[in-house]
Amino acid sequence: MNIYKSFLNRFVSPLVSVFLSGYIEAVVIPAGAWRIKVMEDKPLQSFLALKDSSKRSINSDWKIELPGDFELAGTMVRYVRRGLWERISAKGPTKSPLHLMVLLFHDQSYGIHYEYTIPLNTSQDRISEKQREPEYLYIWAHSSWQNCTVQCGGGERSTVVSCMRIINNSMEVVSDNYCHSETRPQAKVQRCNTLPCQYRWVTGEWGPCSASCGKGLQQREVSCVYPSVNGSLRHTKDLYCHGGKPAVQQGCEDDTCLTTWEASVWSECSSDCSQGVRRRTVLCKNPDGGCDPFSKPTQEEPCEDDSKCYEWKFGDWSKCSSTCGKGLQSRVVQCMHKDTGRHGDNCPLMLRPPIYRSCYRQSCFVKVHMPEEILTHEVAP
Repeated sequence: MNIYKSFLNRFVSPLVSVFLSGYIEAVVIPAGAWRIKVMEDKPLQSFLALKDSSKRSINSDWKIELPGDFELAGTMVRYVRRGLWERISAKGPTKSPLHLMVLLFHDQSYGIHYEYTIPLNTSQDRISEKQREPEYLYIWAHSSWQNCTVQCGGGERSTVVSCMRIINNSMEVVSDNYCHSETRPQAKVQRCNTLPCQYRWVTGEWGPCSASCGKGLQQREVSCVYPSVNGSLRHTKDLYCHGGKPAVQQGCEDDTCLTTWEASVWSECSSDCSQGVRRRTVLCKNPDGGCDPFSKPTQEEPCEDDSKCYEWKFGDWSKCSSTCGKGLQSRVVQCMHKDTGRHGDNCPLMLRPPIYRSCYRQSCFVKVHMPEEILTHEVAP
């Protein structure tokens, strides 16, 4: 039987309540541990932290790392964080103890679950591990070239010196901590972009057409520029640029007006009393008939005109105001709706019937005829 599977030890932490803040050590995972798993019982406002004996760490010294893979205690450790939930796992085996900690920011209760596997025969396990563990070779190498310091006029670029790990005749970039700093070579430097900076024309975007319908002009900005060594462009006089200057304006034509509708003035309402309809003419100005039928304005709509609904109504003349001679007669004159009889003020004043008129009765002075004998009769004394 394989000695690495002969016996398993599993450790599960209880729920811990603390009234402190800062880093709290939960457990020390011994060297030689396999299948390490650490997770929180529930998402909390805290961070899991891990540190080995060589001071490589995750989330230690108040520095919170991004999720990813980290090499600690001779094994690759994966750190996962989704929101407030965290998890740490590693295949192992570890070459040195791992200190599992929790970073707390205020008094709170926290609970974590951790487990790992320890072989029954640790000494034999370590010997076997050393026998089958590959020997890595770490060297300094010039991995790539940096960008040139200037765009023109002559600059410099240098190599990127990286620590490389050789595995199965291949190389991969690792942390500089794996290589000895005293043997790090100086970066190689070479000249670059040696061509002289030249004057050249720079053109901008064309502006809008000056005419919203038909032919017009549009303009753009054209400048003579000089590229400086740091890549920026400096404006200078046009005479320094060779070749003809690009056009600063050009003809344009906006045909959007050819697809518009033209509507005439609305006609009068078809009825001068109550509801009716009014109409207008709508024509497409595009001779090819390319107007959008869905955007065509309406040619007919309902209307209501009550200007002719009201007329003057009048009553009978009153009796003459005088019993004899000249007098006046009056009558009631009102503006009323033809159908409803509602009073209004839309009747034309020029057509209003008269309210008063003169009248005449017999003369107030009546000639009286008396008998002749009465006129000649004398009264005896």
